[in-house]
Amino acid sequence: MDKKLDATIIKYLLVIFGLLLIYNYSSTIVVLMGFMLNVLRPLIIGGLIAYLLNIIVVRLERSLLRKVKATKPFIARVISVVSAVFIVGLVIYLIIKLIVPQVLTILTGLVQGLPLLVSQIQTFIEDSDVSEVFNFFGNNLISDFNNYSQRILNFATTSVNQLLSSVMQVVGGATTALFSFVIAFSFAMYLLFGKERLTKQMSTLGRAFLSPKTYNRVATLLDITDHNFSGFFVGQTLEAVILGTLCGVGMLLFRLPFALTIGTFIGFTALIPLFGAWAGAGVGFLLIASQDFSQAVFFIIYIIILQQLETNLIYPRVVGNSIGIPGIWVLVAITIGAGVGGIAGMLLGVPVFATVYQVIGILTKKRLQMKQLATEE
Repeated sequence: MDKKLDATIIKYLLVIFGLLLIYNYSSTIVVLMGFMLNVLRPLIIGGLIAYLLNIIVVRLERSLLRKVKATKPFIARVISVVSAVFIVGLVIYLIIKLIVPQVLTILTGLVQGLPLLVSQIQTFIEDSDVSEVFNFFGNNLISDFNNYSQRILNFATTSVNQLLSSVMQVVGGATTALFSFVIAFSFAMYLLFGKERLTKQMSTLGRAFLSPKTYNRVATLLDITDHNFSGFFVGQTLEAVILGTLCGVGMLLFRLPFALTIGTFIGFTALIPLFGAWAGAGVGFLLIASQDFSQAVFFIIYIIILQQLETNLIYPRVVGNSIGIPGIWVLVAITIGAGVGGIAGMLLGVPVFATVYQVIGILTKKRLQMKQLATEE
């Protein structure tokens, strides 16, 4: 008993000593970690590429290539990997071909249309009874509005110029990015074609150095994480395509301007759960309002109805089953993810939170079962 107590004390002392070392050399550790991440960046990117491609590979081999995989697994793997690369490449091409020009069109339209929108608002204020309300609070409000409007216009123009400058900088660094991408893509191909052998090796290492109980816990956690991430990415992408298509088709039927541009943009922003489609709708409202304010109001009404349809029917069926968490926790996950990692945090926050949510649920269920057994005894 004393030996166990001494061993426990030694373990705690070692942990405390390790934490003190980390605290004292925190700056050096951060620099070293940054250096290691920079060196391993192509491999990390390659792992992410392999994971995203594997989502398509697994589904192809389980459905269309099931019979081929049973008799000729290597040929099935080649076909599935090539098909996955083609699908992802096609999506990237469509993004570059459709979405990027549409975004530039939106920015150009906003910069060109905002003066007209501001002029319409000024005319509305000056020619209606609203001007009396403004005069009641102060005669300088209208002039202040004009000043702020001019500042907004200058900010929008400057933002577009900065965006174009950033695009040129990205193009200038394309050579280095291309070299890293070649390494990352090659590593991804090795992972995809050797994933069974790699999984077996990792499983062997886990069983050799971990206790059976710990190994089962780690394996369960990895399975839950993989299920949540893969299901979320597939469901969210499908939901964004459906929402963008419905938005574009509806706008064409109602003869609203910029139907293809706004529909494509909303479909792209809808990849961000909950808030993305509303952000796209806000940009669409400004773009349409720069041409016709009444049509912009009708567009917002249409988007509200479409969002209700998407929230209550499409999202629960397409994405809800893959996430497995209530809507309020989706909001919490997106808020925390945005604060930690921006847009990337918003994308990853939901599957990460879903994984934590399910793990806590499993642990809570086991805890209650143990308490119930103890009570019965």
